[in-house]
Amino acid sequence: MINLLNLNYSELESFLVEFGMKKFNSKQVYAWLHEKMIRNIDDMTNISKTHRDILKEKSYIPYLNILKHQVSKQDGTEKFLFGLEDGHTIETVLLKHRDRNTLCISTQVGCPVKCVFCATGQDGFERNLNVNEILNQVYTISRRILKKGEKVNNIVFMGMGEPLLNMSNLIKSIKILSDEKGQNISMRRITVSTSGVIPGIEALMEEKLPVELAISLHAITDEKRNHLIPINKKYPLEDLYTTLKEYQKVTNRRISFEYILIKDFNVSQWDAEVLADFMHEFDHVLNLIPYNSVEGSEFDRPSEKKIDRFYSHLKDVRKVNVTIRREKGSDIGGACGQLRQKSKSIKGSSKE
Repeated sequence: MINLLNLNYSELESFLVEFGMKKFNSKQVYAWLHEKMIRNIDDMTNISKTHRDILKEKSYIPYLNILKHQVSKQDGTEKFLFGLEDGHTIETVLLKHRDRNTLCISTQVGCPVKCVFCATGQDGFERNLNVNEILNQVYTISRRILKKGEKVNNIVFMGMGEPLLNMSNLIKSIKILSDEKGQNISMRRITVSTSGVIPGIEALMEEKLPVELAISLHAITDEKRNHLIPINKKYPLEDLYTTLKEYQKVTNRRISFEYILIKDFNVSQWDAEVLADFMHEFDHVLNLIPYNSVEGSEFDRPSEKKIDRFYSHLKDVRKVNVTIRREKGSDIGGACGQLRQKSKSIKGSSKE
């Protein structure tokens, strides 16, 4: 049985023609799958019953089970625990803003990078998500909020996993999500976050996709970054710097940098000075993220006074383009660094 959501347009066309359908049927089926986001082949009302029967015999439309849905009492952030076909689970977060909805989606079950401040890596790594599992995070939540007259405006690949270690499925998903025949989400409203996987950044350059690139920096020396992000030992800061300079030269795109503020670790004035020197080499925006607590972590959040002092020095003294990203959904474990796999035995799932 062919999983229809794993197919891009040309693959879908080849599949349909192989079983006697016409090329124009591809446009119809693709629209049902990716624009209307239907989950039942019989809902394809402009496809003949004969062809629908063929589709049901040869293929299927997958779905995600909602095992748990939480809504933050603080800010309305919604977190979804999804069950996959093989029993693994992933989490996805809907961030509610006054004028837009941002969906933070996952690309892997667990994460092989194992950043020490992040809950996802503590659970280990199971596998990459395939294309349909990436798309279905968007489609499942989009169907829910469409009932309220809302839509997903922005997508950030900042959930579970390292997106650039699932490169082929990431690129294919982005192209489908941005396709005008589907959801037509502008690539400029899609952000890909990475811990600094250099081959993946180089692949993004080659693809020439105008997505936003976000770098999880968090420390500005190899010694500190090695401790936080073990993959830095393979792709050290000097090499990352060189690759990002080339990326910006080729793409002419601003780069976002993420920097988690950790008490007594990376928030001194010296850290601010070195960080500012690094930022001024790029057309940039720097997002400061006060550390969100994770069970079993060795770290703590700095005081508000320390956070404000660090921010003010960067902004007012060193003229860095910097913001403080206040956490959303921390009361439901949906803030940055808090997503993780859950028990496979959770009950009360629903198909949407």
